[in-house]
Amino acid sequence: MLVSQLLSYNFDQNLIMIIGLNHLHSSFRYLVLLFIVLTIVDSAIGLASGKTFSKSSKLFALLGLIFSHVQLLVGLALYFIGDKGLKIITSVDGFMSIPTARFFAVEHISTMIIAIALITVGYSRAKRMSESAAKFKTQLIFYSIGLILIFAMIPWPFMKDFGTWM
Repeated sequence: MLVSQLLSYNFDQNLIMIIGLNHLHSSFRYLVLLFIVLTIVDSAIGLASGKTFSKSSKLFALLGLIFSHVQLLVGLALYFIGDKGLKIITSVDGFMSIPTARFFAVEHISTMIIAIALITVGYSRAKRMSESAAKFKTQLIFYSIGLILIFAMIPWPFMKDFGTWM
């Protein structure tokens, strides 16, 4: 009964898509953070212990790269079709003086692009290197800087003006 009522209700399809993408973007961050942190920890241990660059080291870095790129694509879709990105820039006068509007329309997207670019550069440089220590050091540096930028731009619920995860 409930399913048939939901199916018969006339939902705005664009709104449903935006809500779905927003939930995906909010939930997917944990996979991104997990694999970036695993890459950093593995690189730090590998560099400190002198171990060889293994398949698991490459897999952690690759999954961090892939998940961060997927997260970026979902974020870009939300930026262009959602209410917190391009729509703010085109419809709100003086949006730069509104901290929450400025955060989503400018700061969040630009910093996340820079962070993911750094992760991409770190992965690409490490992939071309032959020495394990150099691979670990490169990944450690680039993934760590990317992680710091990502942590700085996540709209945490404890931050002023970001009381929820959505």
